[in-house]
Parts: sequence; structure tokens; C-alpha cells
Amino acid sequence: MSAVEPDQSAGREAKAQADKLDARNEVDELLWLMSDPRGRRFMWRQLSGFGVYQSSYVPGSFDGTAFNEGRRSMALKLTTQIMQHCPARFTEMQKEASKHDRRSSTSGK
Repeated sequence: MSAVEPDQSAGREAKAQADKLDARNEVDELLWLMSDPRGRRFMWRQLSGFGVYQSSYVPGSFDGTAFNEGRRSMALKLTTQIMQHCPARFTEMQKEASKHDRRSSTSGK
């Protein structure tokens, strides 16, 4: 049985290394996305579309509320990742979205 243990240990270590690399890649991809105005616009649309800034409650519909809360949960996860890894980009994204909203409202769009 001791011959199996080193293999299991090596397998666990390889999985841990792969998981660590995956996590680093995920952070790098987020930083890349948030470094460009187009990426920030995309992320803002996703967060808004997922209902992060709205109530999840649907009167009389448990299923509707649960569905909305699932979407909102994803947006909160993304927001947490942004705030953890590039909080200044979140602020930048908010300012850009606010500017865009003001331009859209004054142009009648």
C-alpha cells in the first residue's frame, strides 16, 4: 500500500499546481479585460444585465426570485474579483459608465 501513496501524493500536488495556474490565469484574464475601455464597458453591461444593482424579488414568483438571485450572485462574484484584484479599474469603469449614461440621456438615446 505504501507504493500507492507516493503516486497519490504526486497526483494531488500536480492537481494543486494546475489549480494554482488556473487561478492565476483567471486573474490575468480579468486584469487584461479591465485594462481596456472596451473590456470595462463589456463588464459593466454584464454586471448590469445580471441585476447586481437591482432587487432579485419577483412578487408572487419564488422561481423568478431564485433565478434573479442566481444571476445576481454571479455579478457579485465578478464584482468581488474586480475589487480584490483591480479596485481602481472598478472605479474607472463606474465613471466611464456614468459619463456614457449622461451622454446618452442628453442626446436623446
